[in-house]
Amino acid sequence: MEFKVGSKVFYPSHGAGIIKREKEIEFNGEKKKYFEFELITNPLSISTPVDNVENLGIRPVLPVKKIEEAIKILKKTPTIDPKVKDFNMMLKMFKDLEESSELGASIQIIQYCNYVKKVREKEGRLIPITIEKQLEDAIKNIIGEMAVSGGTTLETASKKFTQITGIEANVKKE
Repeated sequence: MEFKVGSKVFYPSHGAGIIKREKEIEFNGEKKKYFEFELITNPLSISTPVDNVENLGIRPVLPVKKIEEAIKILKKTPTIDPKVKDFNMMLKMFKDLEESSELGASIQIIQYCNYVKKVREKEGRLIPITIEKQLEDAIKNIIGEMAVSGGTTLETASKKFTQITGIEANVKKE
């Protein structure tokens, strides 16, 4: 896909936003064109070399109807056993899913984290902060993409996410 200023994009590990502007930066005597991204859930602006965009997994945001249709699965199947008992292996699995930048990966992370939380609550064990953070980030990524795609606020997208999935969410810009 050919990106340009104004393109609505999803940037893995940073979330959804738009390409705010194109600029030229000189580094080590070499000038390169960069895109500057304005992200909906992150106060930082991020610049990336134009010729490196596709290598980073940056993709166009999905149509809001497609996102809404995909997340319906979370109401029917809010948990899935990740079938990984080693916690470090599970974290690596989450990292690999995140890097794929696919909507389905965020949905899987939510299902896996919900499963871990459910099992640990049943056993009377603490829920690791990393599980809570992964869950929060996956929800935030989906809601951010819904907001950017639909041209709406995070508050409106959060309410829609909760309505569709039954999962309480209230995402705000950090």
